[in-house]
Amino acid sequence: MSNSKSVLRTKLISLSILSVFARDGSLRLRQKCLSFTLGSRIWSGSGLRDNETLGVSSLGGTTKRNCSSLMKNQNNPLNHKWETGVCLVERIVSLEIEKTYASLKAVLLEKNCRIIAEEAPKLISVRQGSLWGVYPVAAKKVVNYRLAPVNSGTRITGSSSLASDWKNLTIIGCVVSLVVVALCLWMAMDLDTLVATRQQGYWSWIASVEGYVDVQTAEMFADLTRTFAVFLATILAAEVAIVVYVQSKINTFAEETFNAL
Repeated sequence: MSNSKSVLRTKLISLSILSVFARDGSLRLRQKCLSFTLGSRIWSGSGLRDNETLGVSSLGGTTKRNCSSLMKNQNNPLNHKWETGVCLVERIVSLEIEKTYASLKAVLLEKNCRIIAEEAPKLISVRQGSLWGVYPVAAKKVVNYRLAPVNSGTRITGSSSLASDWKNLTIIGCVVSLVVVALCLWMAMDLDTLVATRQQGYWSWIASVEGYVDVQTAEMFADLTRTFAVFLATILAAEVAIVVYVQSKINTFAEETFNAL
């Protein structure tokens, strides 16, 4: 009798652990989807409509300055080029290098960037974004700006790269998800074999009580682990899609700073 209670208690604990994993994964996926959707709305422009009036009233002169900067830079479009395998974004502005550097630094500080390297007025490097960001502007990254005088203006070249801790966190999450998916599929297949052939395998203890196989319990755990594997595989695919999307538009923040000058 005591052995039966012990086995039943073990099964309930296993089921509770799987339920916690599923609930936690569902919450994380929901948060990532919401953040990803918000980022997409911002880039499409639909997410900014409700904030336009507030932005104009609260920023006032800053908004006017940004608008005038956009008008001034219309004749100096952004240029994209590849150099030693790195995508660069470039713009020439009609200001002296010292004034350009001062304006760029002010814009970066206004956007809550952290300066990590500085060689005025030729180079400034900043760390920007969040470790939990899932769209191009929000993802944690390092942005380098190089300035050089050209004719009567200044050439600014920007390059961006994802922060190492952001990449490491993503890699660890993907590896853990992949391992758990493989484990769940193994459990599901082993229990399916137990139900079909009554031959005990590595995970047969989950569905056995005092040496006897409980077919309904085996089927329940097989369905549960299979569903959990599919759920984690979906999260893994979403993680990969986020990385590809962020990397493809990694210079978006640099372009925004150029437009603000």
